[in-house]
Amino acid sequence: MILRTEINPKKTIHTISHSDTISLIGSCFTLSIGNKLSQSGFETDINPFGIIYNPITISESLESITTKKFLKNEDLVFDGNYYKAYSHHGDFRSQTEQGLLEMINQRIEISNNIIKKSKYLILTLGSSWVYTHNETQRVMGNCHKLNANLFTKKLLSIDQVYKSLSRSINLFFSNNQNTDPKVIITISPIRHWKDGYRENQISKSILHLATEEICKENPRVEYFPSYEILMDDLRDYRFYSEDMLHPNKLAIDYIWEKFQASYFNTSTIELSKRFEDLERMKSHRVFNPDTDSHKAFIKKIESLEAELTRAKNK
Repeated sequence: MILRTEINPKKTIHTISHSDTISLIGSCFTLSIGNKLSQSGFETDINPFGIIYNPITISESLESITTKKFLKNEDLVFDGNYYKAYSHHGDFRSQTEQGLLEMINQRIEISNNIIKKSKYLILTLGSSWVYTHNETQRVMGNCHKLNANLFTKKLLSIDQVYKSLSRSINLFFSNNQNTDPKVIITISPIRHWKDGYRENQISKSILHLATEEICKENPRVEYFPSYEILMDDLRDYRFYSEDMLHPNKLAIDYIWEKFQASYFNTSTIELSKRFEDLERMKSHRVFNPDTDSHKAFIKKIESLEAELTRAKNK
């Protein structure tokens, strides 16, 4: 008896290994997958512009990182207390323009060095709805709680999403040091309920259609069905957090297992589990660090870490 519609993403031809560097940009679901990768021993760069949802800002951030295009004063806004950036999450803020530019541009410098050697780039698209600054016509990565009258809300077209992402993805390919870099696009299963239930569906549909065109055009770009796994496979509110919009830990773990099955071979999965064990050991709560047992435990951690590092670099 079949009691649910299970989704098993196809096994990719080119699997990810621990020697591969991975860059991730996009919505808060990017953090979920990115943190899983980091805890599993992969070298990652996660959301160097902070959490961003719309494909225009994702494309702009990817272009800035790939080409090392630094931000300038005209890229900043002032909310009355802090300077923030059109393209960045509100976590990037400073009481001075210079302070914010130094913070942002130092991060671009670091991410540029990482993305050039990244074998994989994972983009997580959240919404086709954007807010445009009326005075500058800039698309906001985050409205930073500024007065709503300063912005106009609009829905991107399939062509706008397709063109912006295609341009930035091609820049990633052309500036990459690997012989055959890959891009994985996934659409966040998180529903943007404030846009409206129908408006959210239309928004996600635009992302799906634009992504399909990009994948058809470039065989180095693949789609991973995070959205479908939560919506059609799990399809139950017990897999959501209290807000009934975000996937909970159980759902994220399940999607992560599907990702591993699709992109990892058996040895990579086994090594990932050992790195996860190492992370749990490191986070173990210490009550008395001076005991012989704790000192032995620290040596065990150091020994395991050295062993896994050697295995990772083979």
